[in-house]
Amino acid sequence: MSEQVDAVVIGAGVVGLACAHELSRRLDSVLVIEREVGPGREISSRNSGVIHAGIYYPKDSLKTRMCIEGNRLLYAWCEAHEVPHKHTGKLIVATSAEDERRLQTIARHAKDVGAGELRLLTRSEAMEQEPELRCAVALHSPTSGVVDVHELIASLVHEIKEADGMVVYHTTVDEIRKCQNGWLVRTTDTTGSQMELEARRVINAAGLSALDVAAKSGLPEAERPWRLYPCKGSYFALGAGAPPTRNSLIYPLPEGGGLGVHITADISGARRAGPDAEFVDTIDYSVDESRLERFADAVARYLPAIRPEHLTPDYSGIRPKLVGPGGGFADFVIANPSSQPGIVHLIGIESPGLTAALAIGARVSDVIA
Repeated sequence: MSEQVDAVVIGAGVVGLACAHELSRRLDSVLVIEREVGPGREISSRNSGVIHAGIYYPKDSLKTRMCIEGNRLLYAWCEAHEVPHKHTGKLIVATSAEDERRLQTIARHAKDVGAGELRLLTRSEAMEQEPELRCAVALHSPTSGVVDVHELIASLVHEIKEADGMVVYHTTVDEIRKCQNGWLVRTTDTTGSQMELEARRVINAAGLSALDVAAKSGLPEAERPWRLYPCKGSYFALGAGAPPTRNSLIYPLPEGGGLGVHITADISGARRAGPDAEFVDTIDYSVDESRLERFADAVARYLPAIRPEHLTPDYSGIRPKLVGPGGGFADFVIANPSSQPGIVHLIGIESPGLTAALAIGARVSDVIA
């Protein structure tokens, strides 16, 4: 006999947990399946922990809509559930006349999409805030901030369990196929024990493995045209001797398919530089110390007093990008194929996925709950 549940969510990253939380408010039985030893062990806990404003993406894109709505929902969640966070604001720095023109374009776009009341700062105004900056002009984003990602994840797990949902770890999905009452999900845990679940709804929030899960569900190749390009981002910690900064978030202009090597300070005040963008073929979270010089050079463009000796290897993350090197913009994929009623596939959920998570959860629930 198979156990019957209203919904199975595959993946206990922050997006999968947000989906499960929203579904657990609407349905009686929700189960989250995670292959790792605990929640948020891959993409979710290996990023900057930044709450984004939705500044950069096309106006009508899911990334923009989900980020702006998610920003509001995330701050409210953190307040309600006592998740450590800081409403820090963010500086985006232009260091040349060409960069200044680009930044002014970004400022106009951000205002058009509704990404908060941004303000352009003159060089003197910016350096009043950050005396160590090299700066022609800067853009201040007041709705940006930082969150303790681990505490956020823990709060979502807690709320799912409070709603009688379940989260199981050490468990991989072997097969998903159509059955009379919805979808039969077969799994195996690390002890070799197998389980069968009959689920009326399935949410594929498997992150880097989302395309594998889509294939296991039997989604025809013609209906899964996507390809994922794993992109590694490394971080280097700023030591005590590094030039001081007052703002928690200092960004250059976007470049190379990412937001550029920026400086962040987490909830504890620990500062780091990163991430860069390196397309990879294998999942490897080690930090290559030989990249240190490039990091120092990147940061020195806007913080000239930085030196290689100020940086030490910290950690890395890998994001599931839908475009490879030199590719343009690619939006989030939230797919509910007509051939698979009751399944939603979340593909290419990278930055600003953390900020957008609660909004994505609400949207997924609206689609299939």
